[in-house]
Amino acid sequence: MAGSCGRTYRIDPKIDPAACNSLSQTASGLLAPRTEVTGIAPGTAVGTERSVDVDVTPPAAGACPENWTVGARLTPVFGFRNAGQADLRTSAQGQQVVLPFSQVLLPEPGVYRLTAHVFGLATWNFNGRHIASISALWFNTVTNAFVPGSPRWVLLHDEPGTVNPATGLKSIGGNAVCEGFVTITAPTTFEIRGLRGTGDGSALANANLQHYLTGGIPQQGIMWQKVSD
Repeated sequence: MAGSCGRTYRIDPKIDPAACNSLSQTASGLLAPRTEVTGIAPGTAVGTERSVDVDVTPPAAGACPENWTVGARLTPVFGFRNAGQADLRTSAQGQQVVLPFSQVLLPEPGVYRLTAHVFGLATWNFNGRHIASISALWFNTVTNAFVPGSPRWVLLHDEPGTVNPATGLKSIGGNAVCEGFVTITAPTTFEIRGLRGTGDGSALANANLQHYLTGGIPQQGIMWQKVSD
């Protein structure tokens, strides 16, 4: 400001030194930092371990006040697929047989729910009492450990020992849902394995572990979904 005798005086504003005050005095003048808000999606700034997308809509150019719109969306990864058929007829009792095309790759760290709808079939063409059984369960292919809570009886049948005299063949079927929760820290593959057994210790039952997405039993398939980061 101009003073007497043509002198000019500079009056600096008093800046509150509190840490929460973003206003500062610079050689060029007062500085008030501007804040820009940017949305974050999984796999970018925060990595792949988050299942939330943050959406940001900036204000129009020159708007006063500047209104920012911020929203968030849950975006957990998930997937499903059809599996094939495992032939258990020549497998030893209790031998694990991989269900073809049942492998699922869980892509990022977190907690997942695994679900598999399976259908089993046992057939025989002889007389003689036996117990036919098929079970299935989820396995971690890296550790070779089964998923707790996932083992299920798909088929358990006590055969008294007679067959159809017209065809010489008898069969029985069953279905089950194998489910479990798993926690991973890196991409990991899981798969369904099946095994058969007979009550008398011999290979009396011809057994097939089959899995269908349709085929008369609705909503069957291999499914996985991330439920928590």
